Amino acid sequence: MTTREFYTAVVEANVNEELTAKAQELIAALDAKNEKRKNTETKEQKEAAARAAAVLAFLKEQTEPVTRDTIAGTLGMSPAQASAACKALGEAVNKTEIKVDKARKVAYSIA
Repeated sequence: MTTREFYTAVVEANVNEELTAKAQELIAALDAKNEKRKNTETKEQKEAAARAAAVLAFLKEQTEPVTRDTIAGTLGMSPAQASAACKALGEAVNKTEIKVDKARKVAYSIA
């Protein structure tokens, strides 16, 4: 049984006015806590937004498409973080394929 279920059962049981009022107050406190948690950015979300902004600024300076490895090496992040930042930028970034040596790699540029 969760805390919310317990408080709801107390309200529905209607034992006495004081218990019912306290249970309703605690349910409202749970709702407020959950709403705050839902609307607050986490540390990881803030870091991801900062990485995306850095990648966007870097790509605006480039004249040719660059690979995620180049972005990661220049900005000091992992290649996976560079890819995630490019994906988070959505339609602001174009994704193309370029040939590097004998392999094909994904390259990014400003849309």
